[in-house]
Amino acid sequence: MDPNPSRRARSRARGQSRAPPPNQTGQPQAPSSHQIAQPRAPPNQTGQPRAPPPNQTGQPRAPPPNQTGKPRAPPPNQTGQPQGAQPAKAPPLRPQARNMPGQPGPRQESRPQSVEQVTSGLGNLKTGDAPIPIGRGAVRGRQPIENIYYRIERPQSSTSSSGKLGEGGQKIELISNYFPITTYTDWSLYQYRVDFNPQQDRINIQRGLLSVHKKILGGYIFDGSMLFSSNKYKSDTLELTSKRNFDDKIVIITIKFTQIIEKGDHASIQIFNLLMRKSLMNLNLSLVGRNYYDEGAKINIPRHKLQLWPGYETTIGMYDSGLLLRAEIITKVMREETVLDFLRECADNRNRDSQWMVKFKMGVIGSTVLTRYNNQTYRIDDVDENSNTKSTFKKKDGSSISYIDYYREKYKINLSGYQQPMLVSKKKKSLKIEGDETEVIYLVPELCTLTGLTQRMRDNHFLMNDLSEYTRVSPGERIGKYENFINRILTTPESSELLTQWNLTLSNKLVKIPGRVLSQETLQGNKISFPAGNEADWTNSLRAAPMFTCAEIKRWAVLGPQSNSGQVRQFVRTLLTVAKKMSFNLPPPEIIDLDTTNVRQYLITLDQVINQMNPSFILCIINRNDHYHVIKRLLCIDRAVPSQVVMAKQVDKNNMSVCTKIAIQINCKLGGAPWRVVIPEKKMMIVGFDVCHDKQNKNKSYGALVATMNDSHSSYFSCVQPHESGQELSSYFAMSFAKALNKYRYKNNTLPNSIVIYRDGVGDGQLSYVHRTEVDMVKKTCKDFYGEKKIGIAFIIVKKRISSRFFCANPKNYQNPPPGTVIDNTVTDPTMYDFYLVSQHVRQGTVTPTHYNVIVDTLNETTQAKVTPSLMQRLTYKLTHMYYNWSGTVRVPAPCQLAHKLAFLTGQSLQNPSNTGLEDLLFFL
Repeated sequence: MDPNPSRRARSRARGQSRAPPPNQTGQPQAPSSHQIAQPRAPPNQTGQPRAPPPNQTGQPRAPPPNQTGKPRAPPPNQTGQPQGAQPAKAPPLRPQARNMPGQPGPRQESRPQSVEQVTSGLGNLKTGDAPIPIGRGAVRGRQPIENIYYRIERPQSSTSSSGKLGEGGQKIELISNYFPITTYTDWSLYQYRVDFNPQQDRINIQRGLLSVHKKILGGYIFDGSMLFSSNKYKSDTLELTSKRNFDDKIVIITIKFTQIIEKGDHASIQIFNLLMRKSLMNLNLSLVGRNYYDEGAKINIPRHKLQLWPGYETTIGMYDSGLLLRAEIITKVMREETVLDFLRECADNRNRDSQWMVKFKMGVIGSTVLTRYNNQTYRIDDVDENSNTKSTFKKKDGSSISYIDYYREKYKINLSGYQQPMLVSKKKKSLKIEGDETEVIYLVPELCTLTGLTQRMRDNHFLMNDLSEYTRVSPGERIGKYENFINRILTTPESSELLTQWNLTLSNKLVKIPGRVLSQETLQGNKISFPAGNEADWTNSLRAAPMFTCAEIKRWAVLGPQSNSGQVRQFVRTLLTVAKKMSFNLPPPEIIDLDTTNVRQYLITLDQVINQMNPSFILCIINRNDHYHVIKRLLCIDRAVPSQVVMAKQVDKNNMSVCTKIAIQINCKLGGAPWRVVIPEKKMMIVGFDVCHDKQNKNKSYGALVATMNDSHSSYFSCVQPHESGQELSSYFAMSFAKALNKYRYKNNTLPNSIVIYRDGVGDGQLSYVHRTEVDMVKKTCKDFYGEKKIGIAFIIVKKRISSRFFCANPKNYQNPPPGTVIDNTVTDPTMYDFYLVSQHVRQGTVTPTHYNVIVDTLNETTQAKVTPSLMQRLTYKLTHMYYNWSGTVRVPAPCQLAHKLAFLTGQSLQNPSNTGLEDLLFFL
């Protein structure tokens, strides 16, 4: 890993080590720490580090970094309220009318205006910035993207009024983690823009200056830029005067009427979300990052020095059944060790390891830490060895102070040591200031608690088992937590009073949903078929069944350490036996024993084996995980030989299940297929696409595309395109798509009649971008290939990280819904053609469904049979059976899962696109 942190960008490890993306719940995104800071002065020209800002007591805060990139110290605690932006020079336009609550209909084509720009994930209103997608598959960097609603042409063959309800299957009654909102404010709200002179950037000061005028303003909601009131003030422009407490400076507040927010406007729903967050504040919860956690209910795991903080994630939205509150239980993993503890652990080895500081940096950079004195989370981007707690910075009044003195005076904290290299966190600024795009914050290691789990912790089987006892919650337990949460909201006086003031009435009953369970699929091998089973697991049937197609292999080699020679040969015998039972003719391999197992010896021997034998396949047995990346780079990029890498401890076990899986993988990597599911439509190409970021360079990402090449959908083409931060992804997507069409035409002497694309890693804030750019690029590419001939296309957004949960509605025995359960009503979006699918069976915990949003569907123009929502749901479910690395269903369609697998391998191990000689094989499985 490159130890130079200046090359690193903010990333998104599944939720941990990057800036929070626009959430998927529709909830207004909580502001970053600098967004609610106290007043800033102009950047200084001294180049000195910035002073740490105060907490919410109103004490002065240091200015932001100047254009030289010099750091400032950490900001104070947040108030928990989502912050809007500074007022624009011109008042926003009033949004066009839309359907009333509970009435489905297409969205308007206009760009909405509201609190937080109406939808979560949008840019800041201060400068009219476009949203910055930061999730998986996002376009990294500041892109001129607008969240413009788009109109979907829904299938006309459906008998439902909404055009997206499927038919068939067994009916099932479900409940979900949504609570109906039975009444809500039915009067108009008046929106006012608020200006402060001089400008006040910290929302807690803004609120304090406004609060002294409660008699004039009455009840209101203020988000940092806009004020919302149920009262229409006598004058369209009010000018009020307040005095700041900490310096007695006079501030003039101008409140100017901008628009009326009618009942049913999307902005009113966002106001309800602000009210819900205010209600959560009254439950004695701690705001950590963007969500609220119950520190009083934390679970201590002293064996691993960990704490689990339970928390809540809520959003209010308009769904097919009306206005609903979605509540989900979340958990924050807090580690008891500080960064200083980790530093000391590394320093203890300084006599034996001269690279101890490099290891410290590698362990800290990219991680997320919590500063307990203000409950703020930061991503660490650098370690400044030239600074320590004795270093000084300029305060706002121009005086200098050391960090150690600052924390003693400000927070009454006495730091234990001086020789602590300062941690550096770089945050993108909410204001787009030319030449000064980031804020640089200095943090003290002793005051930073590590959060989340490292890869080393995830590899610790005992630790993960201990965590699973608390994180894998059964359906009955989870439903009990939902009910306790809503009762806590309704019975806490401050929360219930606030909701009553706005006529917001919450039901304490979970919403009931009619669902359907699709029929069980039948899998086909070679002249044999077998059912998927009620639990969608056909492992036992597969072991004795001939595989659907078997690849031919003449020569192959096995490399392993000589110290494991006996175990390797026994393992190979078991592997050959298992393959024979599945009718896979796997000849005995050439076994090469290595005297030494250093990575250089592996590479030298591999080159010799390839040059002398020209094997079809190579299996490497290793003792160290880090050898995997080097071996894969050689065999996937330089020499283009399909390969399998196995840990020696797995070989020693000589497990029949492991051998079965490896035999299947060998067959697949050489072009065979263990099974198939019948998909009746002919000449259909199914495409999966996903993106993964480079492990060493977070500014670099890899977009992987995998497409089926035959009617049995057992033959694949794959390719990867790298792109840098700030580059548009759509052109790379179109390039890969064109390669897939060329390959399909080469293999079949014709182009596909229809194309189904499953696009993973897209957040709500990116839907219009994908619709405007990637879909348009696909259509343009099709026009280049097909000319004026019509081509049926379906473009489906796949979302795995969602907060919706579903349960069988049996109060005596709550259970997960069975595999094949489809939900396409009640909690789906009235403006979208979407559905939820539960494709897996889980034996522990609660199953997580997958959300599918069909943003383009023109299949009926070319296919012989009418493609109804039922057929789209059935096709999606069929494809979850086709991932050959697991003899059971997976959460997403197989092409999508394969694309993720390829992008992950490239980003984590290869760091370069693979050799084109492997593009027709599932070498990455």
